[in-house]
Amino acid sequence: MEFALHFPLPPVSRFVENITYYAGATPNHRREKLIPEGAIQIIVDLTETPKRLYAGETAAEGVDFRKAWISGMQRKLIVIEAQQQSSMLIVRFQPGGAEALFRLAATEITDGVFGLDDVLGRASVSLRDRVLEAQGASARITAAETWIMEQRGANTMIDPLVAHLAARLNRPAGLRIAHLCDELGYSTRHVLEKFRHAVGITPKQYARIHRFKQLLGVLAQRGAYDPEFGADPLQTPDWSALAVELHYSDQSHLVNEFRGFSGMTPGAYVAVYRGLENYLPIG
Repeated sequence: MEFALHFPLPPVSRFVENITYYAGATPNHRREKLIPEGAIQIIVDLTETPKRLYAGETAAEGVDFRKAWISGMQRKLIVIEAQQQSSMLIVRFQPGGAEALFRLAATEITDGVFGLDDVLGRASVSLRDRVLEAQGASARITAAETWIMEQRGANTMIDPLVAHLAARLNRPAGLRIAHLCDELGYSTRHVLEKFRHAVGITPKQYARIHRFKQLLGVLAQRGAYDPEFGADPLQTPDWSALAVELHYSDQSHLVNEFRGFSGMTPGAYVAVYRGLENYLPIG
């Protein structure tokens, strides 16, 4: 399997956190559980086979997506199809990046997945065509970066207030939203409205998701990273110590948050982990 994880340089990095490309995946499972990523993402499918978003872990029904789609800020897990010989390019946006580039109210796609042409029109066709025409991981990532920069207007930028607040909320938990609003010199209502419009969720929800991502990151450091899902299960950590480290009120709080975002206990997660912290094989 060919795999590349690219962290762009400015000016692309002002809007995009990273770009993932893979080709020739051969998973030994048919479905995957995707835990909230804390970001809006564009997915470009480089095959002609539709991919299904399932209604649940065991449900047969679902919605098929083709060619390219956009996933809004997800607050709960989703279940997606895993196919043989799949090939995709995934653009993960900075907080507020999609809203700034596409003049898109992020709240309109929160908790949803939509065909990219339904959201962006013909611009989405241009993206997939360019990526397909390029040969190899590096060239395809460059094609995506070029397309991203073409979406900018003369004064396109992420709202500085949104960028600053997101950066603060990405740090270890323990900060109160009201204190951050006071620090910025704006009313809480003003900050909430701006942040929700640009990011898709409230600052409090964003902070919860990113604390949970910090937790998954700590767990992943204890095991192997394997994009082909071949890693061994994780060793069970000291959950109480992790709760203190990441500013959960106690271990029960950590467990409740874990269940809410992943649909499973922390113990079940470490048992099924196979190399990717946000993707879990089902079956």
